[in-house]
Amino acid sequence: MDKVPEFKYVPELSDDVSSNCPILIMEGQYKGIVYRYGRISLKETENQEIDVTMEIDIMKAPEDFNQSEKNFTETVGQIFTQIVEQGIEQEPVDLEDDVHQD
Repeated sequence: MDKVPEFKYVPELSDDVSSNCPILIMEGQYKGIVYRYGRISLKETENQEIDVTMEIDIMKAPEDFNQSEKNFTETVGQIFTQIVEQGIEQEPVDLEDDVHQD
């Protein structure tokens, strides 16, 4: 996996508090692009792998930017993965709370 570009949250660019926080890519090929995640779907495949589909709302980008470019899709996927991993590290889960005994 390539290096995940540095990014930061830019809540001041959001006009809707009920939507996901915008993200600014701070370096690399997509430096300066601002986007936010929309609907994210996880689906298990027949091979028991997880297929992830995500909607991306581009808020700021160059006019000639192509959102469907494979490298961009991979980049926002890597950023999403890092966000999830950081969230897991910061929020320990007590699995015993989820176990129900009859």
